[in-house]
Amino acid sequence: MINKALLEEEFQDIRDVSFFNAAYVVIPPKRSQAAYHGFMNDYIAIYGEEVTSKVWPMIDEARKELAKVINCEPEEIGFTKNTAEAVGIIANGYPFKPGDNVIVTDLEHTSNINAWINQRHKGLDLKVVKSHEGAIDINNIFAAVDEHTVAIATSTVMFSSGFRIDLDKLGAFCHEKGLRLFLDGIQSCGRLLIDVKKQHIDSLAIGGNKGLLATLGVGFLYCKKDLIQSIIPPYAGYQSTKPSIDPRVTTDFTQIHWRDDARRFESGNLNYAGIATLKAGASIINELGIENIEEHIVMLDKRLREGIKDISLKVTTPPEPIFHSGIVCIYYPIEHEKEVMDILHGRKIYTTMRSGYIRLGMHVYNTEEDIDNAIEALKEIDKVATVKN
Repeated sequence: MINKALLEEEFQDIRDVSFFNAAYVVIPPKRSQAAYHGFMNDYIAIYGEEVTSKVWPMIDEARKELAKVINCEPEEIGFTKNTAEAVGIIANGYPFKPGDNVIVTDLEHTSNINAWINQRHKGLDLKVVKSHEGAIDINNIFAAVDEHTVAIATSTVMFSSGFRIDLDKLGAFCHEKGLRLFLDGIQSCGRLLIDVKKQHIDSLAIGGNKGLLATLGVGFLYCKKDLIQSIIPPYAGYQSTKPSIDPRVTTDFTQIHWRDDARRFESGNLNYAGIATLKAGASIINELGIENIEEHIVMLDKRLREGIKDISLKVTTPPEPIFHSGIVCIYYPIEHEKEVMDILHGRKIYTTMRSGYIRLGMHVYNTEEDIDNAIEALKEIDKVATVKN
């Protein structure tokens, strides 16, 4: 059961609109806004005196809140700027050998796939599994594995179609075959259940500006404990290395003494204000319960699909409920873009429009009334597209 009183309190800024842009950005809830401004206010109030040391209790609490969201240990979480940086740390730092290969798909966002393409000059091969109608057949991933495969690197939910991969099945396969599972989780974390232990996930890269109810420019990398010390970060600083008696003085010029936990991925001063919003957003998710959030989103997704099943516009996500993610993509003729925009804005619907498609990204704050508003808008758009074509 969703705590509606908490939603009313936290999401006042979008109460009078239908906000369906969680696949791009969220409007941070009141708690996240207060945390962001609170850091700066405290920074100013103490004239910056020992500001970094005084903020560390908050950083530790943020790790704990995020660990609860994905069922990991706090020391397995390192803070990053965004998803791309987190993916890059794993892709660049893993000890691949020339001739090794990684399985990827053709539906990955550039923030994920580019890091893996960039490893080709080191001798890493990529095996690309092709999609069909915005979906990936997981059996094609399994079939692509050979004796040189080291890992599967993909997304929990595909950004361009909303296709949700079966993490239970994928994780079990990787565990059985001794493969690493490296995931981009930004489109699902905070919206849908992810259990890194149960699903045998080795790394999870996530930006804070979507499901986690935080903001831009901050995110985190989950790295499984038994993998952390195998990853050599691309940069080193006083935060990522073991402290000496005086951290400003280097006495060993032969090697880097990396931290043993995921703090080795944090080279210098962090985005403390951003991490404060991550802590706040994760605390709301934990208070509501990720299982309750997923149940609510799946219900809304089903209601939307039922409402638009008779329109002629193309819906890319496969119809099977197991693949649904609360992200629904609908294509319309690009020449009608102005009319489509006018219809959406007329109904105070905020969503993603790109290259002739509408992407409706749902989160816990969306209501059945929002869905019904979207259904009516899509029916209007369908009429416009049908009449003029």
